[in-house]
Amino acid sequence: MVASWADNRAEHLLGSMLPDFEAMVRVPLIGVRNRHIRRGIELHHQTDRTFHQTPMFLSLCARALGELSGVGVRRGTARAVGHVGTEMFLDGWLTREQGYVDDYLAALEVEAQGSLQWQDAGAAFSKLRTRLMAWGAPRDYADPSFVYARLMDALRHRPALVVLEDQSAQVLEFLPPFQQMVEFHAPELLHQLRDGLDFAD
Repeated sequence: MVASWADNRAEHLLGSMLPDFEAMVRVPLIGVRNRHIRRGIELHHQTDRTFHQTPMFLSLCARALGELSGVGVRRGTARAVGHVGTEMFLDGWLTREQGYVDDYLAALEVEAQGSLQWQDAGAAFSKLRTRLMAWGAPRDYADPSFVYARLMDALRHRPALVVLEDQSAQVLEFLPPFQQMVEFHAPELLHQLRDGLDFAD
């Protein structure tokens, strides 16, 4: 979505997602030959820095920390749930806009292997891309139970952040009202992000 504010070309949109894909496949991307893809990657990193400093994002994270800590969830887990949960629920909210879904799917369809140099020659990314194309629009991020499962999976290898078994019920109960909170404040969060990136409304 943010990449489309600057350039709606599918190559640019793909580039804006590649740093996340790189983390998902755990294989370094060591070269990019396409300038539109390269600009998308640069915008991704700029967006990350700006997004995580928006007052609304920080407020949502603080709210999650306060509420979850108040019901006995340890602080590391509470912080992680607030941070990652906000991003996932925002993704779910954005999938309601068909234009963003169309842009996402068009970016996945870009045949960019000739423009990308992966440490494994692109094998892992090719498998990920095929899986994501088969999944289609990630509307599951609008489902608190799906977000809970993804949180459990994302944090399970982080001892300081993992959702402990005796705290899982509190986290699961927290997610539906937190989703409502994220969606209510999403327009303001995106407005703050546009301002921070210096994109005109």
